Order: sequence, then structure tokens, then C-alpha cells
Amino acid sequence: MTRTEWHRFRTVRAILRQDERFLMVVHHGGFGLRRERWGLPGGRIEYGEDFVETARRELREELSIHVATLQAVGDYRYKGALHRIFGSDFDGRILEFDRSEIRRIGWHSLDEVSKLAQQGLLHAGFEDVAIRDFLKLGG
Repeated sequence: MTRTEWHRFRTVRAILRQDERFLMVVHHGGFGLRRERWGLPGGRIEYGEDFVETARRELREELSIHVATLQAVGDYRYKGALHRIFGSDFDGRILEFDRSEIRRIGWHSLDEVSKLAQQGLLHAGFEDVAIRDFLKLGG
């Protein structure tokens, strides 16, 4: 990743699909938010790290999992920065997650994710669009 890309992109996120349900997480927020906001797992890009390395590291750190393949879905804007999204099918189990970073995890249908979007309960607001884009790519 170039220095310019590193400054333009804030995070890498992953869409994980299992049996037509998608993993959503509630990250801890220190800003006194009263409502939980659901988002995709992932996190900040470390300097010198490429997008795929970031996705794999974040999934390992947050969820203690490894995914075999990651398909690039696209770049989405949130709070003035770009966020690279990947997608993957996941047939394993999540036995533990980093409770210092994540409050809750849950598997949601696309309809449930859309309802969360309508209620303003998505973290970045692009999660349902990104999942639909993943599905359009054959994901």
C-alpha cells in the first residue's frame, strides 16, 4: 500500500456469510452512545500493511478465526475516509471474541440488516449496501 492510500483509507472490514446470514458486531464505543450500532468486523490499517493482511489480522485478533479466501467487494465512504470491504463465506464457528473490542456478535439475515439500516442502527450506514454488492459479485 502506498503512503497516499494509507492516508485515504481508514479501515478494512469483512463480510462473513454463513447459511445466508451475515456476521455483524457491536464494537465498543467510548463516546457515550446510548444505542448499539451494528457493523462489520475489521479495523484500522497499520502502516505498511496491505488490505488483505489487515483483514486477516483483524479477523484473527477480534474473532480468533482465519478465512481461506477474501473477495474484494469495494470501497465505501464514512466520516470522510474510505473503508475497503472484503467478503467471504465462513463455515466455521466463532468460539470466542475479543471482548475488549467487541460487545456483541450476531448472525443476521439480509432483511434484518436492512431493518437495522432503516432504524439507524448500523455503525457506518453502508453495511447493507456492501452486503448486497458482495451478493451481486457472486459472493
